Amino acid sequence: MKPEERPEFYANNNLRKALKFDPSPESVHDTRVYLRKYLTLSLTLSRVYHNSDCIYYSKEAVRILGRIRDADVIGCIPIDRELLALKVTKILPKISSCYLPKIYGSRLVVFEKIREIYNHILVEDFHEFRKKVRILYYLTESVGEDPKPLKDISRELGDIRDQYLKEACTSTVNKKLSFDPRLVEETKAIVREIIMRSEFQHLKKFE
Repeated sequence: MKPEERPEFYANNNLRKALKFDPSPESVHDTRVYLRKYLTLSLTLSRVYHNSDCIYYSKEAVRILGRIRDADVIGCIPIDRELLALKVTKILPKISSCYLPKIYGSRLVVFEKIREIYNHILVEDFHEFRKKVRILYYLTESVGEDPKPLKDISRELGDIRDQYLKEACTSTVNKKLSFDPRLVEETKAIVREIIMRSEFQHLKKFE
């Protein structure tokens, strides 16, 4: 198995990138993505390897970076950017040794999570669907699959959210976030193909 097909290698590579954080808007965005990827794998693999401190501090950093990122992109959210960036800088050393060890069976755990999410993809709340797509994008990328199809859907949903927040800055109209329901079937089709390419026969039984 190639190292890039091991989920823990993927998690550690993203943590390594995140630790190079600086306060620039580009780094805020990138570091948030790197930490989300690391955190997604840490949470998924936590049933076989769990470090509560690493998960807690990673979540804190992602939360703060999200506030900075939204303020940078949307433009009308008042924050003390310098203070928040400083908080992230202080958190990162606490996760600097949070690399995952080699975990036997990590691919199986990840594919089981992929299948579990697949089973619960519905035409549902925008935020729930967007979260599932993002997690699936990270998980499938972690096992060496081409991330582009799910990444494109995730980006489309992210653009919808950003546009909604921008409009909320200048309008008092309380509009509900929505998306094209065809994205649900598109997502399921992509994920099903990925599962069928896996080495785990018991996960390939579809109705």
